[in-house]
Amino acid sequence: MARKPAHATALLFSLFFLGLLVTVFAYVDVEWTHWLFVKDRASHSGVDQQQFQKLRQSILYVHSDCPGGAGHSGTGFIVKSGFVATAAHIFGEGHPCNGPIHLIDYKGVEHAATLAGVSAEDDLALLKFTDATLPALHLANATTYETPNRIVRLVTIGYPLTNARASAPDSASISGEGTLSRFQRDSNVFVTSGLNLNPGNSGGPVFVRDDWTVLGIARSKLPNTVGDGIGFVASIRSLQTFFRATTGQELQ
Repeated sequence: MARKPAHATALLFSLFFLGLLVTVFAYVDVEWTHWLFVKDRASHSGVDQQQFQKLRQSILYVHSDCPGGAGHSGTGFIVKSGFVATAAHIFGEGHPCNGPIHLIDYKGVEHAATLAGVSAEDDLALLKFTDATLPALHLANATTYETPNRIVRLVTIGYPLTNARASAPDSASISGEGTLSRFQRDSNVFVTSGLNLNPGNSGGPVFVRDDWTVLGIARSKLPNTVGDGIGFVASIRSLQTFFRATTGQELQ
């Protein structure tokens, strides 16, 4: 009779260590799957891991707190030391959220940000924060792409479908490759085809695949029932004008 408690204790310890082992394997499997996913996406978009990690340093997860616990989120990117560009609509449309703004960088470090300016017409917002160590992305000469005479390949890097800030540092991903269709001069918007823009990509940089310069800022896409993979990108030229009017400074 005295041995039964020992057997029960041994069984409990065995179950505990088995559960611990399963948890460790599950974590490793999730991390490995995420790494393979990012690597596969990067490979299909023609960017190696070293280049991808370099670009990621300039791209941040943006989240604004709203009354009642609600919030809005999207992607932003550094255009000049201390300045982050994003899309205005990620702060809410109709009834904008005026709560605190948080930026999370590729290391998972959170930064407080303030709204330096908004252009509802161009769907642009400019944020200011104090960290001057993160590098700015290189901007394209957008005018050379307004009348394209060749195929221009595009990709974006951002935080699609990210709801929890805690997961943001691990969820930045590169989109599938799309192409430039045309330029809408009246609205300073590039129309793209096949570029995979999802909720959370809004405000992120859209790169010219050939040289990794930023052509514009991801805005929206048509529903698949209307047009398959048709996206809209605010021209970086609009951002340069907006930045000048807001800060009195020039962008590249």
